Amino acid sequence: FCSRIFWPRSGATIFSKALIPGMLMTTYEKVLRMMPRDASSKQTLTPRCSKFNNYCTVICLVLALCTHLSYDYSDTRAAIDPQEDPWMQWFLQNAASLAAAGFFQELCVAFYRCITKPCSDAMTAGCRLRQRLNTKLLIVFSVLTTVYHCMAFDYQYVHEGWIAAYHKGHQVVYSVRYIEWVCCAPIVLSCSGHLPQDPDGQLRNGLIPSSVLTGIYCIISWQGLVVKDPWAAWALIGFAFVCYFGASYEQLYFAWYIKDKDRSGPVRACLLVYLVIMIGLYGLAYLLPIPGWISASLENKFYCIGDPSFKLGTSFMVLATVDSGNLYEMYRTTEALADRLSKLIKTAKVPILGTDVSGKISMWNAKAEELTGISQQDAMNLPLLSLVHESDKEHVSMTMQRAFDNNETCSAEFAIDPKGIQSAVADPAKLKKAILISSATPLVDNNGNVSEVVLICCDLTEVSCYKESEAHKSQLMSMVSHELRSPLHGIISITDMLLESEKIERRQKRLQSVSNCSKRLLELVSNIMEMASLSAKSMLGAPTILHNDLTELPKIIEEIILLVSGSVDKRGKPYVTPEVKLINNVTSLPIIEADAHRCTQVFYNIITNACKFTKEGSITIASDRDPQGQWVEISVSDTGVGIAKANLKKIFQPFEQVDSSRARCAEGIGLGLAIAHEVVHLHGGELCVDSEENVGTRFTVRLPTVMVEHKCEVSPASPRSLGPPVGPRTYTSNSVNSANSDTTVFNQVKPLLLSVDDSEVNQQAVAASLGKLYAVHAAMSGQEALAFLETCNALPAVILLDNMMPVMTGIDVCREVRKTHGKLELPIVMYSAAGDVKTMMEAFNAGCNDFLVKPVDQKIMVAKLQLAREMSAIHIRSMGG
Repeated sequence: FCSRIFWPRSGATIFSKALIPGMLMTTYEKVLRMMPRDASSKQTLTPRCSKFNNYCTVICLVLALCTHLSYDYSDTRAAIDPQEDPWMQWFLQNAASLAAAGFFQELCVAFYRCITKPCSDAMTAGCRLRQRLNTKLLIVFSVLTTVYHCMAFDYQYVHEGWIAAYHKGHQVVYSVRYIEWVCCAPIVLSCSGHLPQDPDGQLRNGLIPSSVLTGIYCIISWQGLVVKDPWAAWALIGFAFVCYFGASYEQLYFAWYIKDKDRSGPVRACLLVYLVIMIGLYGLAYLLPIPGWISASLENKFYCIGDPSFKLGTSFMVLATVDSGNLYEMYRTTEALADRLSKLIKTAKVPILGTDVSGKISMWNAKAEELTGISQQDAMNLPLLSLVHESDKEHVSMTMQRAFDNNETCSAEFAIDPKGIQSAVADPAKLKKAILISSATPLVDNNGNVSEVVLICCDLTEVSCYKESEAHKSQLMSMVSHELRSPLHGIISITDMLLESEKIERRQKRLQSVSNCSKRLLELVSNIMEMASLSAKSMLGAPTILHNDLTELPKIIEEIILLVSGSVDKRGKPYVTPEVKLINNVTSLPIIEADAHRCTQVFYNIITNACKFTKEGSITIASDRDPQGQWVEISVSDTGVGIAKANLKKIFQPFEQVDSSRARCAEGIGLGLAIAHEVVHLHGGELCVDSEENVGTRFTVRLPTVMVEHKCEVSPASPRSLGPPVGPRTYTSNSVNSANSDTTVFNQVKPLLLSVDDSEVNQQAVAASLGKLYAVHAAMSGQEALAFLETCNALPAVILLDNMMPVMTGIDVCREVRKTHGKLELPIVMYSAAGDVKTMMEAFNAGCNDFLVKPVDQKIMVAKLQLAREMSAIHIRSMGG
């Protein structure tokens, strides 16, 4: 106790460690931490007075001990009976009832505190304080209730006031009441001395010295009334009043200190002043019976009224101070949060706007002003829909209505087009268009009604511009593809026709060179277009359409091997040199769901890549399968030059070649593996590579047996182009040899073929390649073709229709023709440089019989036209029969 008074906490700990055994130190530290840290010696409070009170406390204890050992006390007596004062019993019972009421009040507060949880940090701190004060007051009221019930039922210890009898007065000293004062007075006073916690969480209190002293000087006050020596009695009484003034000085100074500290400061200051005054009145009532100025019963009645009211008043005022402090802290916290939220909304890097129930703008931050050029002053109270583009107004209106009606968060994408409010803003020149995607969040008032909807937006203006530029880019590439493929088709067709009729070997070689160069250029154009299409769709998040075919990979591998074995490069040299063995170790595999054309493209690119860089040794194609049937695997291993470890990640990037000098010895611009990697990825598979320089390379393709749909849109099986794939252009050329070997199937009178193409070169190529078999009528536009069909005496046997034409596309022409002529009545074979699936599906839906991709091999074209004619002839014969 002395270490707690005279030394700070660190000193007390050192002192206690020297006295307390180690086993008890942990318990002692826990108890010590529960006790408030004395903050009264701070420079801002009363350091000298606090030290004086500490000394007085020790002196009081010494005086009490010496008096108890040196002097006798007055005799005990019975309590004041009804004959002396008939109301005394009633006052005691009333005090006991008030004390019990205060006890049950604090129990209710404790119960309420247990069943409620604070909803903020500020409330948590306030609730902890209220918990400590509630515990203190529970102790106070439990002691007070016990004491006054004992007094009411005459279980008590009463002395005759010796010093009052010595001075001819009369005083009855209820000793149990003094015990209650010794226990309760320090606790009651400390309730008003709490201060904010230290950073380490230790409790702090500014009234510990004066609170302890108040309880201790009650001991010598009691001794001063009952000790049988006038000098000792007055010495004890006098020193007790000295202690009272010393403690009161500190308490009043503390009240002055806290009055302006926070919202509860004035109430706590008033409480301290009230306590000091009440203790002073107790002192006055304590002295007056000694000379006989008031009766002993009046003194005790005053105590019976003062004790419970004193404690109840303290309880109410403590509750008021803490609750008002909590409310004030909540208000400050809420105000700070509102201020921070307002600043956050104002300075946010995304546009934030809000509307009230009438649809008018109630919130408009700086980013929204920057994006649209509309100032906050101009935007406020404007209808939100007046800023929205006409095409998006209905969608935005429905979104806002759903947020207001259903109290749910909704999202909407809309364009800001402020041209309709130019007259309502101060500076119309600053107005700008913007595209936003927003999350509309409703705000609910205290009555549970949606009062406002806040739209937290994201600026999509740049993204929209990017999408628009990508769309233009795709359109441009489609046009470039058509403009490149169409003349190449003409060049290849005319060259192949000249090769067939040329007899001079020197000219044949030159024509063959022209044909090879044209086909090589066409392959490069096709690869570039394919990679650009895949990359654009990947960046924009658009799905890539894959056909869901039942694919037999062993057959695809076998056909590619046969094709590569007989293919030559741009120099006329075979892909597979005599020093290289091409080994097919592919075993039987389950039929899988995949895009057969894309799979052919993948394995053609990988196998031809292995052929380019393997000059001796072997190229082995092997297979593997999952025992559970979830995937199949094809590996292509070669003994070529290999790839350095540092370059393995680069080979799947477009236009990347790990060795420029080596690449120049082979063909290509670095797109084959990039396309293969992207296609495998779209199928949900993996393309892996393992290589070692000067040893060889192994590519492994793993594909799922069931087609995934999360990466792309899977299109069901549909009519496909029977033309060759992008890589192996001559893949199916042998299959149509018989179709062109005998031209006697045609009638002696040549059937009429209507060729519709806006390119003069392509028309000449068609006339040159098909002129021996058909009477070709050329139409240079869709309108000219339709006019010919209306005026001709007999329908043509077949129409060869180009798709990419100005004004009226081939698909548009096909739709018009199908309004009057069926597919079997008038067959239409379309061909185009755009060979994507979407174009093909549109063409077949428009009513074409077949679709070819430019450049078309002449033999395949002849076979397709012949097939279309035969189907039409069978139909006509069946109708005639």
